[in-house]
Amino acid sequence: MEPLMLSTERPGPEDIHQSRWHRQVEIPLPATDGPRAWKSDRSVASCAFVHHILGLNPFRSPYFNLYRPLNDMQSRLIIFSGMLFAIVAGIPLPIIGLIFGKIINHFPPSEEELRTRVAQLMGVAAAYFVVTWVWAVCWGVVGKRISRRLREALVERALGMELSFFDMESPDMTSILTEKTQMVQLGTSEKVGLFIQSMSYFVSAFTVGFILDARLTGVLLVAVIPASSISESAIRTVQVVQAFDESGRLARRHFQFLHSALRVGIRKSTVGATMLGGEGKPQYAHQQREAGTIYAVVFLIMDVSFVVGQFGPFIQSFTLAASAGQSIFALIDHSKSHIDVYSDDGETMDNPTISQGISFQDVSFAYPAQPSIRVLDGLNVTFHAGKVTGIVGGSGSGKSTIAALLLRLYDPTSGRITFGRTEIRSFHVRSLRSKISLVDQNLVLFSGTILQNIRHGPPQGHGLSESEILKACVSAASDAYRDFLYGLTDGIHTTIGGSGNTQLSGGQKQRICLARALVRNPSLLILDEYTSAMDANSEALVLEALKRGSSLSGRTTIIIAHRLATVKDAHNILVMKDGTLLEEGNHDTLIQANGDYKALVDAQNFNATNISMSSSTVSISKTSTTKALLASTPRGFRTLSPQSENIISQHSQRSSAELVKRCLSLSKPERAFICLGLFASMASRCIIIGEALVSGNLVRNLNERSETENFGKTNFLCLMFFVLSLIALLAYSCSGAAFGVVSEALILRVRNVSLRTILTQDMAWFSEPSRSPDALIGLSGVILGTTVSVTISVVGGIILSHIVAWKIAIVLLSAVPMMLFAGFLRLHVLSKAEQRHQTAYNEAAALASEACVAIRTIAALGRERDVLKLYKEAVRGPYERSLKFTVWGNALLAFSLSITYFVYSLAYLWGSKQVRNGTYGQLEFFIVLPALLFSAQAAGQMISLAPELTQAQAAAQSVFNLHDQQPSIMATTELDSDSIGNGAEKYSTETDSGTDFQLAKRGQIEFRGVGLHYETRPDTAALRNISFSIKPGEFVAFIGRSGAEKSSAISLLERFFDPSSGSVYLDGQDIRSTSVRLLRARLALVEQNAHLFPGAQPGQDVSLDEVVAACKMCGLHEFISSLPEGYSTECGLNGSQLSGGQHQRVAIARALVRDPEVLLLDEATSQLDSQTEHEVRRAIAAASPGRTTIMVAHRLASVQHADRIYVFDHGNIVEQGWLWAASTLEW
Repeated sequence: MEPLMLSTERPGPEDIHQSRWHRQVEIPLPATDGPRAWKSDRSVASCAFVHHILGLNPFRSPYFNLYRPLNDMQSRLIIFSGMLFAIVAGIPLPIIGLIFGKIINHFPPSEEELRTRVAQLMGVAAAYFVVTWVWAVCWGVVGKRISRRLREALVERALGMELSFFDMESPDMTSILTEKTQMVQLGTSEKVGLFIQSMSYFVSAFTVGFILDARLTGVLLVAVIPASSISESAIRTVQVVQAFDESGRLARRHFQFLHSALRVGIRKSTVGATMLGGEGKPQYAHQQREAGTIYAVVFLIMDVSFVVGQFGPFIQSFTLAASAGQSIFALIDHSKSHIDVYSDDGETMDNPTISQGISFQDVSFAYPAQPSIRVLDGLNVTFHAGKVTGIVGGSGSGKSTIAALLLRLYDPTSGRITFGRTEIRSFHVRSLRSKISLVDQNLVLFSGTILQNIRHGPPQGHGLSESEILKACVSAASDAYRDFLYGLTDGIHTTIGGSGNTQLSGGQKQRICLARALVRNPSLLILDEYTSAMDANSEALVLEALKRGSSLSGRTTIIIAHRLATVKDAHNILVMKDGTLLEEGNHDTLIQANGDYKALVDAQNFNATNISMSSSTVSISKTSTTKALLASTPRGFRTLSPQSENIISQHSQRSSAELVKRCLSLSKPERAFICLGLFASMASRCIIIGEALVSGNLVRNLNERSETENFGKTNFLCLMFFVLSLIALLAYSCSGAAFGVVSEALILRVRNVSLRTILTQDMAWFSEPSRSPDALIGLSGVILGTTVSVTISVVGGIILSHIVAWKIAIVLLSAVPMMLFAGFLRLHVLSKAEQRHQTAYNEAAALASEACVAIRTIAALGRERDVLKLYKEAVRGPYERSLKFTVWGNALLAFSLSITYFVYSLAYLWGSKQVRNGTYGQLEFFIVLPALLFSAQAAGQMISLAPELTQAQAAAQSVFNLHDQQPSIMATTELDSDSIGNGAEKYSTETDSGTDFQLAKRGQIEFRGVGLHYETRPDTAALRNISFSIKPGEFVAFIGRSGAEKSSAISLLERFFDPSSGSVYLDGQDIRSTSVRLLRARLALVEQNAHLFPGAQPGQDVSLDEVVAACKMCGLHEFISSLPEGYSTECGLNGSQLSGGQHQRVAIARALVRDPEVLLLDEATSQLDSQTEHEVRRAIAAASPGRTTIMVAHRLASVQHADRIYVFDHGNIVEQGWLWAASTLEW
């Protein structure tokens, strides 16, 4: 046999998912053949495992690693206190068992002894309450501190990552900051204290047991310890699974572990009950031990074995926490960035440094995600201080990469970048970026007001006043900004969503981004396609303002553009191709050189057909801004309006009964399993009644000292315990299996219905992380089974106790509601706290997630520390409020755990008096006591599941709120997906209702008196009674300045919205009378900033040949073929691995491959270079015959060959005609 070779290399942070116990070991083992070969194999594994155990540091396990953030003395003191008090809390319980034994020894006791014993019980119960409260508060604080510090560390690390990390990884920050950290919190808080207390109870119970009766304790120990071996094996298995990073199997293994723990409990009950009579009765009969002593020993060992059986849920929680912690620390411990935004090491950038000029010296660069493709190849270029430098070239030529390197978002692969004589790496990053402003082609705005967004610009921007911001805006773009801001309903205080996607047009967003860059008065201004979405008049005003600002401040400016008109007046123009510099010089010099620049000029027809819009025959000003921005919203989705949010809040107050009813409704196909599970749950809890009867007789029998006559009866009672155990085995097995089937089917069905619901919303429906159908497993199996079993236990116990001894039962019954109330009060408080916690932390997680999505902009602005500060503030509020709840909320936990022993005191006090008075005998008392108290304790199963139940309830609320969304436009859509049982009944009756297009499909479009009001701005008209007609096969253009609502007409045609008045017709039929799915199948849309999806494989209905043909039409085929993986290249999240022009061409090819009857282009060529734009125009022209085409554009050059042009203003069509008829307009 080959020697066992294991690695010696210590795993680094990047190897966090690899095995932690590999060592360099060479174990020569003899080769063995034949039947005994298996034994030698086992020896190899055993040796390796033993070596692993001997060399394992248990305090460096993934679980103990969770406590790493608590490295301060105060936190360690809290942990120590929590451990100490949890250990102490395990001691009172054996003492209570000992007191029970003393009472039984002399039952009924004398009045004086009774008062003494009851006082002892009350004192121990009070001490138990206090120490439990203390450890619960300590561990509650520990869990919350860990989760808070992990959240802050995660966000700090994510904001400090190099952009190369996000190029190759797409971490789901919202999930990590909510679900993962919540798992860690649950696994490091009160459950740790319960686990330590249980372990302490285990040790102290056996200690007391051996003191009282070593022989009986030893016999019971033999029976109990093997029963816990399954749980111990489960722990060992989980560690191995984690070591080999097979977390995908953990859920299934946890389910098996819980069933193993269930079998342990059944085995414990069977063996323990048999030993109670079979071993205890002979000892008592031979006067070796008193009945109370035997009862105390059996009570303690049985109870502690029950605790061992309950380790399963603890282990599950700890395992999930450790697994979640590994994912979190994998990100936190990621290799340190070479570009450290938090470090202050290095030189400070100052204005004189930039005034010495910037040079690239033999710079080469390849993005880490595509290391084999050089984006820059030996580039040598100088940017002169105080001058305007233009960079032009085709898509993917490396223009935007220069901007990224200047901001040190990346470091060059080779070569040097110097500011004056200082290499760029010598400056500390924050100082470097504070002197540079970037307006990127990928526009990013943050949630908040326009004022708040602009204040993100300067390093101390949040100290600027509103007047200072307005002054900066006006000086930056003259009247273009003043009109824009004053035209908004709320002015500069207008609230916008992330990326400005709720209210603003592309041009308006660009102007806000430009104002944010200019307001910091940078020494170096980089403008990357910053006017691509502006109309001609706005662009002219902005260009003039920039020239004026550069000349007055001596600012160095770099302008990256496809359109040469933008850089015509630059002092120096660089012409790029394939990462190299082809030409440089000013416009006139390059024209005279008759090289590549001259060819670009000719391609754009720069001098010959520069269409001037000089005369102002129509005065157009911006007043309406409620534009449906398709550029930031995926097709087929709609942002929820405030009215929709109100509907959600109205549905969010469902009772638990209603939630269970909804779950049962979804589980109709499994009704047989539900009935089986309910019946098994009822049977399992009816056993408590039988146990009470048998226990009462057995205790009375133990008190009878006859030698032989009662042995037969004792053996019979032991047999009854065994029969009850067999019934319990069958009942628990059936219940667990039945509800397991129901749970899995329910989750599958909820996922299906949830997906279908989202896809049938009118527009964007942003689902919260809390809407996770997986959590519904708690509502399906746990609530149904536990609720029924607890109800049967309580009701059955009450009935039995009243039949046997109603005078005792009626007094004890008064205490049962207190026990239930304590538990359910804590459940209620936990539920409310969980809802507040979920909402508060989700808001903070949304902030962090938004920052990670916009990490390029955050880095360029140098706002990492500010965003981290905002996040810490967002987390601090929920954390402090949760600490207050921890103190008094855990008082309820301590009360619910200790009240049982106060009730025991009352039970023995009242019951002893009734027996001493002769009203009842010992038999009746020992039947009533377990019947009532044990059944009330069974309700503790529900209480112990409080955290899981509250999470399940919150998840169910969110899921059913989603399911109850009623779209108006998409209500008649039928998705082509298989329904799973009745879970999809909500949609099963919905078909493509409405009449299909019965006429010939020609693409004729007509708007008749169409008006539109968006829900977010009901008082402002987006479109105002517009009417026009487009003939089949026509190429029509919509033009107008930014915010003229051109794209609103597109959104109506796609039925993203329905008109407030009038109608839209396609081939003579109102589009509202047909299926949305069939309508959109005839259309294809290319948005201004088109969204691409991760993946590399074409759709099932599209062949690769069709994809290649579409790419050839868009000039993409040659580029894609040059990539190492060709058409299988991963484009990244939203096309992050592509340049802006390549990104847009892919979107156009995606539209053309559909072969639509109507092609809708919304600024589809705004980010393309002149050559590519010319190629795409030819592709569109070639694809247009027989197809109706509508193009939204700012540039007349883009639509000069249109058959008809409609000029939009204020939501009106102010003029229409062909190019030269409309060319007198200015906007």
